[in-house]
Amino acid sequence: VAERHARRGIGRRLMQYVVEQADTTPLTLHATPYGRPLYEGLGFKVTGRAEMVRGHFAPGGPTPSVATRAATAEDLSAILRLDAEVFGPDRTHVLTRLPAFGDQLRVAEDGGELLGFAAAWPNMDTHVIGPLIARDTETAKALVTSLAAATDRPLRTDIDVRHEELLAWIKERGVESQAFNAVMTYGAPDLPGDWTRRFAPLTVAAG
Repeated sequence: VAERHARRGIGRRLMQYVVEQADTTPLTLHATPYGRPLYEGLGFKVTGRAEMVRGHFAPGGPTPSVATRAATAEDLSAILRLDAEVFGPDRTHVLTRLPAFGDQLRVAEDGGELLGFAAAWPNMDTHVIGPLIARDTETAKALVTSLAAATDRPLRTDIDVRHEELLAWIKERGVESQAFNAVMTYGAPDLPGDWTRRFAPLTVAAG
């Protein structure tokens, strides 16, 4: 909500509309400490935490051993299958727009098997990394490294705090902690899918 229109209940009415339209579809979002009371008032429950990190990525240390490359149109069906396994709900309508929305979309693979994918898209002066879906931490590192190599902007991403190894690694390379956000759900006791392969959301607003 634009600052000049704040404190008029616009955000609450928008969220109430989203909840009503979703009907029985579970919802998830990341909430700042400022926004959390609004979502709690609408019935969202805290189910986890994510750490927002931001900064210029400085390459260094051992090079991740997983191969990555730019995604092509032929990768879309495999990306959608992997995302359905890891995220849960069908995001075809979102992911098919990702190549146009983002500046980069990369995949990690081994012997033709898709191990993960990640995108980087512009937001103000940063490149936001998300989604970041990967078989394991080493694959996530390889994807982040490859995205960072193609931009001179600071990176920003929101990593599930349970991925401690990835958080420690990215901080060692100059990407600093900015804040902690609550991961919240509505209509489900926890996030669907497989959190062990879900490192960062598409955006903190869309999950």
